[in-house]
Parts: sequence; C-alpha cells; structure tokens
Amino acid sequence: MSTPDSATAREKLLVGLTPEMRLNLRIRAAERGVDIQDAAAHALALWYDTPNVPAVDTGGAKSWGVFLPAGGPARFEEEAKRRTLTKVQAMGQAVTNWLNLHPSPTQRLVSQPVKRILVALQKGGVGKSFLAAGVAQAFAEMGLRVLLIDYDPQGHMTRRMGYQSLSADNDNSLLQHMLGKARKHIRRILIKVEGERFGGRLDLLPACTDAFLFDAVMSSVRHGREETLQRALEPIENDYDVVVIDGPPSLGLSMDIAMHYVHRREGELAERSGIVMPVWADTPSFEAYDLFNGQRHDLMRGTRVQIDELGFVINHFDTRRGASPQRKKEEWEERAAPGVLAVFGDLKEQREATDEHTPLFEYQPNCELTDGLRGLAKELAA
Repeated sequence: MSTPDSATAREKLLVGLTPEMRLNLRIRAAERGVDIQDAAAHALALWYDTPNVPAVDTGGAKSWGVFLPAGGPARFEEEAKRRTLTKVQAMGQAVTNWLNLHPSPTQRLVSQPVKRILVALQKGGVGKSFLAAGVAQAFAEMGLRVLLIDYDPQGHMTRRMGYQSLSADNDNSLLQHMLGKARKHIRRILIKVEGERFGGRLDLLPACTDAFLFDAVMSSVRHGREETLQRALEPIENDYDVVVIDGPPSLGLSMDIAMHYVHRREGELAERSGIVMPVWADTPSFEAYDLFNGQRHDLMRGTRVQIDELGFVINHFDTRRGASPQRKKEEWEERAAPGVLAVFGDLKEQREATDEHTPLFEYQPNCELTDGLRGLAKELAA
C-alpha cells in the first residue's frame, strides 16, 4: 500500500486481512472507480452504522496497511474494542459487508490510462525477468493486450522467450526512440510472441545491446529526461491494456526513467500502476530494497510525482534451506505497506523453460508456478 498524496491528511492503520478479501476489495474498488483506501474508509463508515454485522472467516489473514482519514485508525480500534472483536475480525466484517453492498457493475465506472507495471529491484538473481515475463503471459492468457518490454541491456528475458536482442548498431532501438533519433515507427521492432494461449495479444519489445550505454547517453539530456520513455511509447500505448517492463539491473538514470514512466497519472486510481519488487527471503534483499526505496522517494521529491509500490513477490523460497529463510519470509509478510503479493518456490519449471528458451505458459501451462502467476496477474489486473 503506497503512501497517499500529502495534500490529504491520512493515518496508516495496520490490520490483518485475508488475501481473498484484499483481492476482492482491490478489484471491486477499481471496477467502481475509487481508490482502495477510499473503499476501505467507506466500508468502515458503513460498519460503524451497522450494529449487527455477521462474523466472517478470517483464517489465513496477512498483515495489511491502509491509509484512513485523520483519526480513522483510533476510531476503528475503539469500535472494535467496544464490540469485543479482534481488529482482524472487525476489518473482515467491514470489507465483506461493503463487497456485499457494492456488487460488480456491468462495466467499469471510470476510464483509466493504460496500466503500467515495472518489475524491478537492482539486486541480481531475484527473478526479475522471470516475473515480468510470467505475469505478462498470464495477462495475455486472461484476454488482455500486453506489451512486454525488455529494458535490461543483458537481454536475458528476450532470450528466455526464444528471441534475439537487437544489435547495438540498430537505429530503431528503444533507446533511439527515447532520444528522438529513430527513423522508423517503434512498432517495427515489436515481436508477436507465439503461442495459442496468448492469442496474438502478447508483444515483446526486445532488448538492444546499445542499452549498455544508456546512463552515459542520458546524462547529456538536460530537459525532460524523465519523460523520454513515456514519449517513446506514446505512439503505441493505446494499442494495449497493460505495459510490463523488465527493469534495469542498476540504480542509475535508466531506473529513474523507468520508475517515472509508471508514476500515477492525472485521474488514475492509486496503486493501479506502479512497481512490483521481486525479492528473496534473505538479508541482502532487505538491504537492496532500502536503497531502491530511497531512490524512489528521491525521484518523487525531485519530480513531484507519485510512484506507487504494488507489492513484493518472494521468489525461490525453499524451506529446506533452514530456519533463516522462514524468518525472513515472515519479516517480508509483516511489512504491511507494501505487502507481499505472492510467494513462489524454487520450482524446476522456471529453470527448464529458461533452458528451453520457451515461454513458461507454453512450456508447462498447468503447474504450481503458472497457477501462482495467474493469481498474481488477476490481482494486478484490477
């Protein structure tokens, strides 16, 4: 859960909520054109006015954070205590009651810009490329039109999808479009990812080795540098429902520009676009996130935009590695803002699909890993 605009005085409430309730609240709020924090505040207001709300099943509740109007957390805790309810049960009742009173509309009530998701953390080996490619495939399988961008000069994602990176002398690369020097339409470099499950809805913008020069070249751009990726993609954005970016491997200018691209645009709902951060259940991932989050806050202060964190994904989790990974996993899950969206084990299908240079959903469409990615995509699609 991201920090709200400073213009509105709000206070954070930390409480437990089941993953299913969190998902349904996120989807229903988006369908009705309201921010999830406003939906939560409305749910509590209705709960205060309803003296006899039925008990709900809160088994499996995880730590969750929501920003309420000033005084909201204190009032909630007092009312839960007065009703002799745990905070988890009280919030569960409020959310369930709100969902029951606000069914899904026949169509979304507020139009929104294209959804933009950056999968990023500068720490190597956390599964950034796997996650970006996997969630993009899940989106396409759902029926969404998806643009998947390999923004990493190493081109790992492009190769594991079975394609080749563009050569450094290509005058139609993403970097050339960002610099305004490309001579052809950006659509000319897109690759239609093959696969019946994708139905022609998944396009790949491949990596180009000229991206190794990205920070050096961009340091000479003095005006409007942060908007260069948005300007480059404007000619094709409206062709898609979702843009997924496999983020760069460092905290340089390329990361600043990628973060800025997913900032909350005018009229866009909170946490609709933003950053998904793959991590491991280990200490280096915590240290990497602290640096990453510091850069995000510096960029928001410098450019006066809001860049939402959509949540963490714990990757390669293996209980056989001892008690330490379990403790670190619990530490991630205790961070209510942002929360943990999914946990993926160290599963062989990920490695095998990579070795075969085949999209995971084509290599093994029915496995624990693809099922987990489908669940993650469903939540992110809200």
